[in-house]
Formats: sequence, C-alpha cells, structure tokens
Amino acid sequence: MAPLFTKAASGDTCGMADEADLAKAELRTRMRVALRSMDAASRAEESTGIRAAIRAWPQWAGAKVVMGFLPLPGEVDLRPLLAHALERGATVAVPVSQADGTMSPFQVQSLDPAAFEQDAMGVLVPKVRMSVAVSSLQVVLVPGLAFDAAGHRLGRGGGYYDRFLQQLPAGACTVGVGLACQRVPSLPVTATDMRVGWLAECTGVVAAQPISPI
Repeated sequence: MAPLFTKAASGDTCGMADEADLAKAELRTRMRVALRSMDAASRAEESTGIRAAIRAWPQWAGAKVVMGFLPLPGEVDLRPLLAHALERGATVAVPVSQADGTMSPFQVQSLDPAAFEQDAMGVLVPKVRMSVAVSSLQVVLVPGLAFDAAGHRLGRGGGYYDRFLQQLPAGACTVGVGLACQRVPSLPVTATDMRVGWLAECTGVVAAQPISPI
C-alpha cells in the first residue's frame, strides 16, 4: 500500500504541508470535543453495531491472523470482537509502540484485564510479549480520530500507524474503525499519510471510495 501524495508544485509543497498540519490540529480538537460530548450509552450501542458488522464481514470471519486495538477513551471497544476471534482459533495481535517511533504487532492470548499493562502513553499492551510477523497479518483494524469516505485517516499526530501501514503485505485488508461522529466529508492530507482500504460502520464494512485522478 503506497502513501497518498498531495499534488503541488515543488515550491508550494512546504506551505501546503504546513496548512494541512494546522487543519489537522484544529480537526483533532473538534473530534476530541465531539467524542467527549457523546454519552456512554450511545457509544456502547454504536460500538456493538460496529463489532457485529466486522464479525459478519467475510474477510474478517475467514482471516487466521488479525490485528485489532485496545480502546483509548472514546474509541470503539473491540475487546468482545477480539475475544470471539480467539475463540474461533485466530491469531490475534495488538500494536505495541516502540521508543524509536515504530509500532509492532504482539500476540494476545486472553482478553483478561490482568494480561495487560499500560505503556508510557496510557495504551494497554500485553504483559507477555510474543511478536507476530507483520507479513502474516490478513486484516488490520485501525483506530483514528476521523475518517473520510476515501479512507483518509486522521490519527493522533505521532505517525505510528502511518509508518506501520506501509509495512503491510499487499493483500492485507486495512479497516478504519470509528464512530459515526468521526466520519467527515474530507480530510487534509500530507505526503506521509496512509489510507485504509475499508471502513467499518454499523450497517457493514464498506470499501473506501477510489480517489479521483483529477
């Protein structure tokens, strides 16, 4: 999967990147406010629908090696979905961030809270570290603060997922997972931003729209 490059004359590239970064910062603030404003019952109901949609998706149901994520506050809680994948015999991984700015998948063998600890950024990670080969991943569920219909993603600003997604094998399915309030008409993008190929909604998992060549 190749990163999306914005079209610009060489002399304008830096200025456009700066504008995109400012727009991203503003949108991150708006998305965090929207997520904080959402009541817990509505979030739980929508999360249930999204989990059901992913569980019914043939690519997920047939995948033997998958990667999900453990939720930060406001994110869709995928733990029941990951637990079901374990029950059906799939290898389940979650991301662990490294000090050098990279991210690697590590295996989850149980969703028992006692099996996890918080890292320096407050993310839950497995206490016992068993690595999973990136080349073996078939479906990767990707969090974000916002997504658009083309599969562009707004992350939290660290670039961990953008760097990680570039390493995936060509056949891996990447699925953006977010609530309805996190879907926006379009997102500002820069040269290093990676798109996802699919978007999870309560009504199903839909393919990201192709980008117009114009």
